[in-house]
Amino acid sequence: MLKLAIVKMTSCSGCINELLSALLEDDIRANYALVYSTELVDSIEFRDVDLVFVEGSVTTRHQEEALKDLRKHVGFIVATGTCALMGGVQSLRAIGGFKPGSRDLPLKQGFNEIYREPKPLDQVVKVDYALPGCPVNANAVKAFLRKYYLGGLPVAIYETVCSECKRRGLPCVLVAKGTPCLGPITVSGCGAICPGFGRGCYGCYGLQFHGLDGGKVLAFAERLRELGLPDLDYRALISAYSYGKYRDLLGGSH
Repeated sequence: MLKLAIVKMTSCSGCINELLSALLEDDIRANYALVYSTELVDSIEFRDVDLVFVEGSVTTRHQEEALKDLRKHVGFIVATGTCALMGGVQSLRAIGGFKPGSRDLPLKQGFNEIYREPKPLDQVVKVDYALPGCPVNANAVKAFLRKYYLGGLPVAIYETVCSECKRRGLPCVLVAKGTPCLGPITVSGCGAICPGFGRGCYGCYGLQFHGLDGGKVLAFAERLRELGLPDLDYRALISAYSYGKYRDLLGGSH
C-alpha cells in the first residue's frame, strides 16, 4: 500500500475537499493510505511517504523553506490546483499596490516574511506532475491515482474549453451572446461548467500554452475589447488566476 500525504500552502482548501472525495473510492482506499493532511494531522516524518499532493501557492518565506525541505524527502510531488500551478487569484495582488500589513495585520519579519507576488510551486522546487483546476476535478485525481498505482501516468490531452462545449452541444456564449469568455484560450478539464450555465469561462484551469503565444493572446484580447472590455479589465480577466505565469504574454508587468 502506498503512503500518501496532502500539504497545504496558501489556498482556500477547495482542492483538498476534492482530494478527500477521490480517496473515498473503494479501489483507491485499498491501494493508498492517507498518512498526513495539513488540516487533519499535526506532524509526520515525510521520509516514508511515497506521494504528496501540494495545494496552494507559496506566499511566505516559511512556506518556501518548508517546500524545499519536503522536496528533499519525497520522491513524487503533485502540484494540485490552480494556486499551486499558477499562483491562484491571490497573485492578482502583484498588479496593484499590495503592502503586507496594510490592513492592521501584524507582520513579523524573517520567519513570516510575506511575498508581494505569490509563487507557483515550480518556481521553488521541481514538480513531478500537475493537476489544474479551481478546484481540481476529483475525477482527474481518481484517474491519476489509479494510473500511478499501476506504474504509469494519465495521458495528457491538450484541448481548450471550447472542445468541451462542442461535445456538450453548448452554444458559444462569446459568439451568440457577446459574453467575454476565455474558453478559446483555456485548457480543458472542467467540463465547461460556466458556459453550461450561460456564463463565460473565467480561465481557472490556466491558458492553453500549446500553440498559444503572446501575439495570439493579444489578438484574442482585441476581440474582448471589441465586446466593450477596457484594457485593464481584459488583462485582469486573463491573468485572474495566474498573473505571474502570464506576465510576458500580457505585455510585461504593471
